[in-house]
Amino acid sequence: MPDNTIEQLKNAMLALDMDAAVKATSDVVKTQSKSAVKGAVDAVTQALQVVGKRFQDGEWFLSELVYAGEVAKEVMNLLSPLMQAEASYSQGTVVIGTVAGDLHDLGKNIFITYARSSGFNVVDLGVDVPAAKFASAVKEHKPLALGMSCLLTSTEKELGKVIGELSKQGLRDKVKVVIGGAALSERTARDVAADAFAPDAITGLDIIKKWSTS
Repeated sequence: MPDNTIEQLKNAMLALDMDAAVKATSDVVKTQSKSAVKGAVDAVTQALQVVGKRFQDGEWFLSELVYAGEVAKEVMNLLSPLMQAEASYSQGTVVIGTVAGDLHDLGKNIFITYARSSGFNVVDLGVDVPAAKFASAVKEHKPLALGMSCLLTSTEKELGKVIGELSKQGLRDKVKVVIGGAALSERTARDVAADAFAPDAITGLDIIKKWSTS
């Protein structure tokens, strides 16, 4: 995909221009190119990173955050059929959800689509997920990794609660834990005893891919 089309898609998302984003994505779909699809997903991911930062910095409000998510979902719906066609085998199971008190799902949904296209079985617990539900899913599905999304600083404490619940149930040493979201950092991962921090969905997938082959 030409660089200008990637830039058009990213700019359309940041301008909250649904029509322009859909047009740029449609141009990608017409190419039927795997590299073009990856470029489009990368553009969406980069845009969502900016969206998250604008929200955290108080430049954007919840209504803008939600609409940016709607644009991203529409784009990914167009790209998903091409991405899913690439997946031919399972690399393992990943359980993912947004922690209790947080309704953010933008990065999580991008991760899910990209992970499934890469051959992972993804169990999506949704948003506002309590610690007990995370632990129950780990016990039931025996995943390679557990991913927790957290956009708000006020819900960071939930990460520790989940990992504490895993330890309490004797599950902590059976699963790798990766956390991600605009509110988090490498330091957060250390503080809550997670295995890794991912600043965006694509980095999170790369981390889990390494775990799946180690």
